[in-house]
Amino acid sequence: MGIDFLISILAGLASLAAGGIASTEQIQKLIRHLLGRRGSPEKPYSERLAELTAGLTKASTEVDAVLAELAQVARSRQSAVEELESNLTSLESREKELKAKIEALEKTPLPVAEHFAQLLAAGERRSARRDYALFGAGVGVTTAIAILIQAIAG
Repeated sequence: MGIDFLISILAGLASLAAGGIASTEQIQKLIRHLLGRRGSPEKPYSERLAELTAGLTKASTEVDAVLAELAQVARSRQSAVEELESNLTSLESREKELKAKIEALEKTPLPVAEHFAQLLAAGERRSARRDYALFGAGVGVTTAIAILIQAIAG
């Protein structure tokens, strides 16, 4: 029984050694070459699943970034459109006002407009004369007050 036991242990060790050698990459390539199979064996299912999951996660992140950018562009365009609409509304109201003024001026007879222009021109000349007179009076009063103060103080 001693030799049988020893032979069993040696056979087990030989099997382990043969399995270890057979599992090396070079031996696997040699066996595939001898059997006529080219290329490496397929990746395990868990590895392929992990790679696919990583790719899907990356693609999802990129899609989220694109969607966020599209949303930002849409918001900026919407604000630009709203601003243009408000400008258009104000321009329309200004156009209506100007059309009303033009219609009023078209209905005004030409002699009335000329008379109104003459009244304004005379008023401008009068206001310039009045301004010079007031300025001169201010200089005169200031000079008189300065002389009076010097006479009292000195």
